[in-house]
Amino acid sequence: MPPASPINHAPRDHFGPDHHAAGDRLGSPLQATDVLALADRLFRWADARDWAGPDPYDGLTGPLRRLAVHRVLRQVLLQAVKRSRIDLRPVLGIHPLRTATAAATAASACARLSASPVWRERALRLGRSAADEQLSGRYTGLWRYEFDVQTRWAYYPASVPNLVATTFCADGCLDTGTLGDEAVRSLAHGLLEHLHNGVFFTYTPASDVLVHNANLMGAALAARLARTGTLPGELADRLVDAARGAVEVSLNGQRPDGSWPYGRGPRLGWVDGFHTGYVLLRLEQAGTLLDVDVQHPLQRGVDHYLRHLFDGPLPRYFADGRSRRDPNNDATAVRMAAWAAHHGFVRADFPRTVLAAVVDRYPGLGADTRADGCPRNRSLWESPRWSAAPLLDALTALHAVLPGGRQDAAPVAAQPTTAAS
Repeated sequence: MPPASPINHAPRDHFGPDHHAAGDRLGSPLQATDVLALADRLFRWADARDWAGPDPYDGLTGPLRRLAVHRVLRQVLLQAVKRSRIDLRPVLGIHPLRTATAAATAASACARLSASPVWRERALRLGRSAADEQLSGRYTGLWRYEFDVQTRWAYYPASVPNLVATTFCADGCLDTGTLGDEAVRSLAHGLLEHLHNGVFFTYTPASDVLVHNANLMGAALAARLARTGTLPGELADRLVDAARGAVEVSLNGQRPDGSWPYGRGPRLGWVDGFHTGYVLLRLEQAGTLLDVDVQHPLQRGVDHYLRHLFDGPLPRYFADGRSRRDPNNDATAVRMAAWAAHHGFVRADFPRTVLAAVVDRYPGLGADTRADGCPRNRSLWESPRWSAAPLLDALTALHAVLPGGRQDAAPVAAQPTTAAS
């Protein structure tokens, strides 16, 4: 996040538990060195697997994909693989995936610790890996997922870029200085040409659906690119104008209770934890970079998030719903708890209790995903993109705000657009 923040730091009632979470194995108080040790353990676990593994949306990568010619069949196949309590991938011929998004997310996480030569090397290696996957041809400068995706509102194949992959990959490369100036220009042109419809940023080039977290990711990325100092003035101005308009669209989409629905349109009205986290982080980033006052809507959004998407320290998947464990949602909750504590929205011990409440299922931290005799989808928790990389990002962000940790993210390279050697 940018060093400046539009958030009001005035004293207020702090959200957070009055006691430690049951089964807290992390010690009290949690120290920056403890979190750094967890991050190192998690990195080593994922790196030993070359950041390859299962993915929640890899169901359409096996041989059965060619038989799923209809939207319903694609959804059934994808969801069956994703939700099955036993891993169907070996039977269905689905192989481990290495995604640019996982590498880039981990690169950004490592970049926060780049004062250390070890973490600096890790950041650069993963950043270069993500930069190598930047698309050429029709969609030059953008990034894609390495698998076909069928959602309730859209289908997009692996050959087509999407805004979420593009944002995470671009951030990882910019954080590590692994994009050259020409690659940054290609990214800026591609973002405006293929992922902006003149009003807001779209999830894919063919989509006309407003998805708030994706729209704000596009706005934040456009604002960041405009500030690199390497783009022609006219192009930078176009990015700023697009970003400002997109922020206004999502601000208008905030509900009276402070929440944002996933998107605008039929069957897109749900509110969940990790997408809400994305909205809040990107809204703050875009507001800061664009010098747009988002303080009031941001505070309303934070209040809703903290009050309706946590059950004590345990994250809820859906607002006011039952606790449903998901590695990305859990990791994003740790990330958001650290962010909220840094800005004074929650008590200082809240991030520790959230982390303690969720670490029990991450294999990268030595957790037994079948503990207490409860069958769980182990493969979901072994996913580099959906589990290990988001948690690594959360751990390094938490480390940065704890006493003894780094208070700001140090860039890996002197210039964020310096070409990789």
